[in-house]
Amino acid sequence: MDIITNSTPGENRTQSIRLYYGILLFWLLLNLVQAFFTELIHDEAYYYFYSTDLAWGYYDHPPMLALLIKLGSFILPGELGVRLLIVLFSVAALVLFMKLAEVKNYLLFFTVWFSILIVQVGGFIAVPDVPLIFFSAVFFVAYRNYLRNESLKNVLLVSLSIAALLYSKYTGILVVFFTVLSNLKLVKQKSFWLIFITSSVLMVPHLIWEIQHDFVTVHYHLGERSIGYYFKWQNITNYLLGQIGIMNPLIAFILLYFGVIYKPENLLDKALKYNAFGVLMVGLIMSFRGPVEANWTSTAIIPLMIIAYKGFSSRKRFVKSMYILGIISAVLVFGLRFILVGNYLPEKYKHSFKAEFHDWDVWAETIHEIAGDTPVVFINSYQKASKYYFYGNKNTFTYNSVKYRLNQFDIEGIEKELFGKEVMLFNNDKHIWVMDGLIFPIPVTDSIETAANGKMYYCTIPEYRTYNFLRIDFELPENEFAPGSVIEIPIDLINPFDKPFTIGSDSLGTFISVTYYLRGEVVSYQELEDITGLTINNKYHTILKTQVPEEQGKYFIRIVIRAGWLPPGHNSRARKIFVE
Repeated sequence: MDIITNSTPGENRTQSIRLYYGILLFWLLLNLVQAFFTELIHDEAYYYFYSTDLAWGYYDHPPMLALLIKLGSFILPGELGVRLLIVLFSVAALVLFMKLAEVKNYLLFFTVWFSILIVQVGGFIAVPDVPLIFFSAVFFVAYRNYLRNESLKNVLLVSLSIAALLYSKYTGILVVFFTVLSNLKLVKQKSFWLIFITSSVLMVPHLIWEIQHDFVTVHYHLGERSIGYYFKWQNITNYLLGQIGIMNPLIAFILLYFGVIYKPENLLDKALKYNAFGVLMVGLIMSFRGPVEANWTSTAIIPLMIIAYKGFSSRKRFVKSMYILGIISAVLVFGLRFILVGNYLPEKYKHSFKAEFHDWDVWAETIHEIAGDTPVVFINSYQKASKYYFYGNKNTFTYNSVKYRLNQFDIEGIEKELFGKEVMLFNNDKHIWVMDGLIFPIPVTDSIETAANGKMYYCTIPEYRTYNFLRIDFELPENEFAPGSVIEIPIDLINPFDKPFTIGSDSLGTFISVTYYLRGEVVSYQELEDITGLTINNKYHTILKTQVPEEQGKYFIRIVIRAGWLPPGHNSRARKIFVE
């Protein structure tokens, strides 16, 4: 980066260099210190679990973050190792975005950068949005160079950056889409199609992984998540408030105003503006369908910041205002960062921050003192299993009932390894709730009080047996049914082993059951066939008879297995039906 040519008029050359590198050093050291002293949040622990078994894909996300965590953990232990590459990527992203913004006033740009809340989180927390933002910066730099010269080198750099975007997070496709939309003449260029082919070839390993795992990630994001999606105004207001929140309420409307009025001077600026408002608009549209997480639009915020900076950086009145707002933001940000390290809030406010950031190392040690090396199973919580995996003992698992969702623990083969072995089960309640009138009591042995998670009940299971690893395939001949009608569903129960498998038996039995979901909640549960003691060769075929709900509406139906006193789990994919 040519630092000197970016100096403000009259600014001393040496001062400009010192300011530039001083900002980068400050950002680096601040986040290294924060990364070292702050406990992992739930999702970070989950992504650390990813990193222990490197693959070309994972249940929820593509593999980039797992690779970065693996490399960082190889260099350093603990939380800092998990976050090391994330911190470095955050600094590199700052360098690239200053280059894209053609910054002449480094202090002003950093004031805005430091004021954006999602940037603060992305400075040290290991989540997929950080590599996504970094590689979006790489992509825009590569795209700018490509616009200047369609050389093979620039074609390859654009292709690599696109692949890196998609390996970071699937929403990276929006960066590419809105960039192309901003310059449709690209589709007429041969080099564009070379980029398309090259980046597609680079994604082949991930495609192969998806094929091998029956497109589990695609189905989760496009199918399973839609079970709880339906229109309600709260989703829209939550989305809008969330976007203001991750920008920072003090400067959000300034960024939006100057972003809107900014007139792009070139194709790169046009791409940045299309990305900023295109991604925000897609998020708004999706909020009419269901909840949208605030960070889903992370690739919009920095382009918005760049074009807004270009809009107000020459206006002295707004520059002064930004410095004032930046000081206020800095005070609040440092206060928040301080609280993340140690919960120094008054007692009545401490609980708000306990849930994610504090005392989980002590929590894991408490459980480990009771369980020892016995495998620990949590109910409906990949977060707790992940925290225990990182802070306590790697011998852990989460059993996911029909009320929850599957996750990476389910495709690691852990459940099959635990089958028939002694485990200790921990839960925050004495029973597991599925729906009104349907709860599954836990035969509690004892309870413990934990600093991070309150009271937890536990029991020993001498021979653990759950059956989420058994897949059930079914297809419905139609998807519209009369209220209360009885339908027949042919199913195949698949044996994943290369030898016959026998369903265990106890006094409570094992049943193939049907669950109906309405607006994300289980509204009907029917046990249809007792398979206790059944031996399955390759597969077991049967026909289930079930009564659809009386109330009209859009439902999802899933075929599941309930074993013993544990609630039913996940065995089939959900199918949408209409009762009308």
